Amino acid sequence: MRRIAIRSILHDRGKLVASLLGVALASALGFVQIGLYRGFAQSASTVIDHVGGDLWALPKGIGVIDFSQVISVAPRDLLLSHPCVADVRALLYGFAFIQRPSGTRSSGVVVAVEPRPGRAVPWGEVGGDVSDLSLPLRVSVDRTDLAKLELPPQPLGRHFEINSLQVTVAAVTSGIRSFTLNPYMFTTLTNARRLLNVGENESMYYVIDLADKSCGPRLAAWMAQAPDVELVDAAAWSAKTQDYWVTGSGAGAALAFTAVLGLVVGGVIVGQTLYSMTKEHMLELATLKAIGARPHELAGFVAWQVLFLAVSGVVLGLLLTLVLRHVLEGAGLTVVVSSKTVGMGIAATVAMCCIASVASLAAVLRVEAARVLR
Repeated sequence: MRRIAIRSILHDRGKLVASLLGVALASALGFVQIGLYRGFAQSASTVIDHVGGDLWALPKGIGVIDFSQVISVAPRDLLLSHPCVADVRALLYGFAFIQRPSGTRSSGVVVAVEPRPGRAVPWGEVGGDVSDLSLPLRVSVDRTDLAKLELPPQPLGRHFEINSLQVTVAAVTSGIRSFTLNPYMFTTLTNARRLLNVGENESMYYVIDLADKSCGPRLAAWMAQAPDVELVDAAAWSAKTQDYWVTGSGAGAALAFTAVLGLVVGGVIVGQTLYSMTKEHMLELATLKAIGARPHELAGFVAWQVLFLAVSGVVLGLLLTLVLRHVLEGAGLTVVVSSKTVGMGIAATVAMCCIASVASLAAVLRVEAARVLR
């Protein structure tokens, strides 16, 4: 039955091309939308994920990292007195006004964290010398934000203002973008405190590394004595930030709707093609039934066609997705093509093809052997 099914679908090239295009475009749209969703989620929590830590200490009532508030050095001293705590790093994360070279204004996010070996911030590919950020009023900018900041393609040494203070670009990151599209500007704690008008030794968050990860709940309960600070798990803090921006903003729902719409359109194309092919070969299927073919063998005619279209369509869709990812990166959008993204896309495509085959499968199972004699 496999040979009959594959040969019949390859025989009609026009319907084959239409079906493959339908499956490929639907699967590519699914891959891209899922990848965009993952990209948006990662951009929302990218600072949390790359700074790391086991727990974060933050002011009570803070919903996401973007709603930062200043806290004193007292929680840090309290945390360092506990035997479970191996290290505490201060982190500043605050919005600031930017005045561009033309005199127009916008906003950005100043980020600084205490440096530690093996925890590079900023991360990834960096142009320039990161150590230069320790010089007075030096910051990094991302390549995707150069046009927004009115900076040239080679911005090292160029100037603009943050909160009325002139800063100099000392490093250039690549692909570090915020979900809110406000440029990230990394610097040292000393520079950040000056730019954000934060007092010496004050911070906005404390990132905690535990000596023993199992004592996290005990440390959180012990820190309840601090009236204005709470401890949250780093992974939960990241997920909460992602949920707030991606789900709460409606971006996730919009991406899901587009992906489902693409699958519906692809399913309609595949369903029509399969049903048409099945009707064309109804006499042959009736003959097979007349000579003793069992229902599951007849159903294999449709099943092998569905499998062929799903596998071929997914391969073509994945290749198209890789091309689209490169194009969208040029537009400043991140499409995450991970094993999880591919797995979800394949599952959605296979489900689409299976649902599209229901009408064809029903027609095959209802075929009468007496049709041969008519």
